[in-house]
Amino acid sequence: MAKIFTLKKQKDFQQLYQKGKVFGNRNLVIYYLKNGKDTNRLGIVVSKKISNRAVVRNKIRRQIKEAYRQNASGFSQGYDLILIAKASCKEAPYQVIEKSLGHLFYKQRLLKEKR
Repeated sequence: MAKIFTLKKQKDFQQLYQKGKVFGNRNLVIYYLKNGKDTNRLGIVVSKKISNRAVVRNKIRRQIKEAYRQNASGFSQGYDLILIAKASCKEAPYQVIEKSLGHLFYKQRLLKEKR
């Protein structure tokens, strides 16, 4: 099981918000930027706008992280990524979140090339 490297510093988030490319769909928004490394670093944002209850926000965060982990082998490496949950994630089942994540990576050509 591969380790998921995370973005933790405010400076990294700010740089990604300012210089990164952005794309969204019904459930998620992605900010991404090349990081010059051979691994991806992931940050997940679930704001209080979605729910005031930490239990709900953490559940959404866990679902997004698991969807990323399950599909990480198919994603291109060398990017800093921020995934932002939208309010529709609150009622969405895991399969919908996983499909939304795959859609974001597909539309932004962040999937590995098939050989």
